[in-house]
Amino acid sequence: MKLVSRVTGRRALLVSGVVVLLASVTLGGWLWLRDDGAAQQKEQNSFCWSLVPGRDSGESGSTAECGDALETAMTGRPPGATPPGRTSEYGTEQVRVLEETVKGYAARTKGDPGAIPEEIRRNMASVLVFYADDVHDIIGLHGDFSEGGLSTRPNDVDVDRATLTDFIRGLAEDGGAFRMVRGSQLALVSDGLQSLGKTDFEGGSDKAEGTALVSGNSLGILDRVGAQALEARDGGADREEWLEAYRNQGGRNEGAGKPEEFFASARDGGYLVEMFQRRADRLGARPEGPEGSGTGLHPEILDMLEKTYRLGF
Repeated sequence: MKLVSRVTGRRALLVSGVVVLLASVTLGGWLWLRDDGAAQQKEQNSFCWSLVPGRDSGESGSTAECGDALETAMTGRPPGATPPGRTSEYGTEQVRVLEETVKGYAARTKGDPGAIPEEIRRNMASVLVFYADDVHDIIGLHGDFSEGGLSTRPNDVDVDRATLTDFIRGLAEDGGAFRMVRGSQLALVSDGLQSLGKTDFEGGSDKAEGTALVSGNSLGILDRVGAQALEARDGGADREEWLEAYRNQGGRNEGAGKPEEFFASARDGGYLVEMFQRRADRLGARPEGPEGSGTGLHPEILDMLEKTYRLGF
């Protein structure tokens, strides 16, 4: 009985030791993760404040406060202000801050789309809405606007398409922020359509083809970004939360369709063709001869739309 008692006691002691060891490891791991998370938060905050003019990386304000400060530094308006109907001309310093912010965060999102802090994503999306016409040029036209030979209108923003796309991909971690950006570009596509007349659709004018090119390029790229954001969410609650945030953001009517369709892997940009078709129908456009094919769109317009939209893939 004494032997059994000793063995039992040793086993109890051993089990107790293992429990204590596991508890120590767990606590140590939790403390390490907490410290690592705090260090990461501090670094993110430091980087954000380093972009704000007149402030330094040692700024003690929160990341959310930094997002507000950055938004104001780039737009000259209070955070959350409603953008004007058309893009305004901003000062040289405001544009410089925009360029440095986009380039700085784009470099971080290449390997980690979540690198832009969630507290500032909607601030940054709002900024891109304020600069919507410049964004439209960068992602809609062919050419490198980061060099001196080409200039965006009206602010001559020196950022190339790939860099801006990476930046927008970081914002797209928030479905609502992404809709702000996409909605502003969709509005510009709609405005471009309104500038086209009946003869533009029937004859496939240079103006109509140019509108189709910019529309296909810009929405093709943005729909690819939306698809990437959805694909990163395998399903379940995370995916539904993203879609709900996108839907709830509101904004300009996007016509028939759902975000699940806009950003599907099998997307074809059919909604964009329908936008052009509806405008042509309202004008009563009907190309003569074999080019008509029973539609109000000249074949060259259709070809340009489909070709440029596919480039977004």
